[in-house]
Amino acid sequence: MKAFPQYSKRHFEILDGAWDFCFLGESVDLDSVNLKKAAYNELMPVPGVFDATPKYPGMRGTALYRCKVAAAPNSRMKLRLGGIGLWSRIYWDGNEVGTIDLPYSGVEIDFLSGKGKEHELVILIDNRLDFKRCPLFSQYYDFYGFGGIYRTVELHQLPECNINRARVRPLDIKTGLVSIDIELSGKIPARFAFNLAFDGGKEEGFCETVKDGHASIKLKVPKFKLWSPEKPNLHTVTISTIDDGITERFGIREVTAEKGQIKVNGKPQKLLGYCRHESHMEFGPVQPLPLLFEDLQYLKDLGCNFVRGTHYPQDQRFLDLCDQLGFMVWEESMGWNNSPEHFADKGFFDAQVRQTQLLVRNSFNHPSVIIWGFLNEGNSETRSCEKMYRTLFKTIRGEDSSRLVTYASNRAERDLFFEMSDIISLNTYPGWYAKDREKARPLDEIVPCFDNFIRGMDKRGLKDKPFIISEIGAGAIYGWHDRFRVHWSEEYQADYLEIAANYAVRNPRVTGISIWHFADARTYTSSYALGRPRTINDKGTLDEFRRPKMAYDIVKRAFRKK
Repeated sequence: MKAFPQYSKRHFEILDGAWDFCFLGESVDLDSVNLKKAAYNELMPVPGVFDATPKYPGMRGTALYRCKVAAAPNSRMKLRLGGIGLWSRIYWDGNEVGTIDLPYSGVEIDFLSGKGKEHELVILIDNRLDFKRCPLFSQYYDFYGFGGIYRTVELHQLPECNINRARVRPLDIKTGLVSIDIELSGKIPARFAFNLAFDGGKEEGFCETVKDGHASIKLKVPKFKLWSPEKPNLHTVTISTIDDGITERFGIREVTAEKGQIKVNGKPQKLLGYCRHESHMEFGPVQPLPLLFEDLQYLKDLGCNFVRGTHYPQDQRFLDLCDQLGFMVWEESMGWNNSPEHFADKGFFDAQVRQTQLLVRNSFNHPSVIIWGFLNEGNSETRSCEKMYRTLFKTIRGEDSSRLVTYASNRAERDLFFEMSDIISLNTYPGWYAKDREKARPLDEIVPCFDNFIRGMDKRGLKDKPFIISEIGAGAIYGWHDRFRVHWSEEYQADYLEIAANYAVRNPRVTGISIWHFADARTYTSSYALGRPRTINDKGTLDEFRRPKMAYDIVKRAFRKK
């Protein structure tokens, strides 16, 4: 499955497959790596992560992935990587052409092919934890940072002037009017001549002024149909020149927040769903296509219409499927419980801005994405962190003012920045991380926690902002049953989620819920794991192999009752 955009004219190659592999070790000086001395005695899959394989389980270090490719001499090239972890350096014929310090982000690297027709592409991957070199991921994050190439690798041969993207923004859902921003690179003309067609129909010719590498146009989509969760209608736009062409898929819909509600095309939506990690015990963050379908089928069966992608940019194929199936999506950039010291660090600050900007640009055309998010459980109770929050809100809204923006807070009433947000989003686990630790089953803490929080927010003057329970959950070890129905049993999780899910469904002040979380996922492999049995976050309603727990039918009953 090739994710959008599609390219109709340029020559490109999907490089997924078996690559030559060389593990350099756990204590390599990156400035002393000698590619000529590397011994490629193994093969590794791309996409794939070496530290989930039987030979290198949990190992941190530096590795080289190599493949041979063909390209015309002295051509403009673009390497598109859907996501890597945790840090990467790219070599073309032995020369460095780029680095990547943004785990999970879709990144493009442009370079010239040089002489000859046969070339060597080497991708150095380093999954060692180094805050200065890769500030976005830290050891204490409650999900595992794998080493490898997470998603598809594409190599494009570019014409003299190429079309990078065409981002489509709906302007009027009554008339089908959209604006199309065409991003160009290479030898960019003052005026850009191109043909345009909607939904594979008749082409029309246009010639538009180019400013800062962008040409824009406003048009009405013929015979348009609105995208909604109930009727996920989609359209395509193809923009082509003599030697390049791109097809983007999009949906026409309007997302608003009014009087405590989230509306799509003016219709209030109750968002019912899960937080979902891209994680599997055998594949790590690599998502085989059958796994994407399996997860989405389970979510549909549960009665979900909403997915929060946690805690990093999601696979574009997954978002394509959400577009088609009518899921509403919260797409967020990477962050996890970051401290004021992180926010004060220039490298961390700059990386947050760059990855968040990329997030919006890469996922802009997905109608399923109705919410942008960032900085999960950041230190939003500390005034010194305000600059980071203000900057990320400004960054997102500068790229896209058509969607809602939020961040998942676990600071509750102490949070200082809710006023900046379109949605109040709260992560909290009353009755799991209980106030009364002597009580065997403190389930009576759940409802008062949310009632008190809502009253406090309304008193604070935030009554018109929608409220989402962005995380709530309880751990359960698959297959462990206990007649006392205590913590870690499937019984306790089922009882817990029955209260939480029904509260969200029945309370009109709750706009949505994303239960933590869909399926069990690998987390810490250090002493942090003392609070995570099996080094797994066991709060999934399904286990790590997608086997439903008792809570599955409980949540399904609550969501489908709505």
